[in-house]
Amino acid sequence: MAMLQTIDTCTNLSYPQVQEETRRAVHYDYARTRARLPNRGRQHVERGYGVARHFAQVIAARCRNDTPAPVQLFREHVERWKKETGHLSSITKMITHPSYLRIIGLGRAGLPLILRELRERPDHWLVALNAITGEDPAPVGANFRDAVAAWIKWGEAKGYY
Repeated sequence: MAMLQTIDTCTNLSYPQVQEETRRAVHYDYARTRARLPNRGRQHVERGYGVARHFAQVIAARCRNDTPAPVQLFREHVERWKKETGHLSSITKMITHPSYLRIIGLGRAGLPLILRELRERPDHWLVALNAITGEDPAPVGANFRDAVAAWIKWGEAKGYY
């Protein structure tokens, strides 16, 4: 009979997460030590705050100015979605496209845009409407045309047109 040999493999393994945390801790300790050095003077710290303040203002300005209007954002995503999914036969792939999901992410603010798009150019917007509203006004067993008509009627009743 052969004796089974047990090998302790745990001591030989490296854990990337632990190594990453250790690296961050070392860098943090180094930064704290450098910040406390006496020869670093107050002027250096004040200049650092000035630079940080400048970048905070630049970033804030970009956030305010670069945010497109919901209509423009909607149009861009609709165009991209139709261009990249128009050839697909799988509805699942169409409704899981990133642009479609971003349109859903517009929430209630996107409802009038989606309903208008549905009225003008009927397409697979029913899942998005259902995801945003949590409602389904289409009768059970309805075909695509009936479902579109039901959503348009629903939008008119709720005042989205």
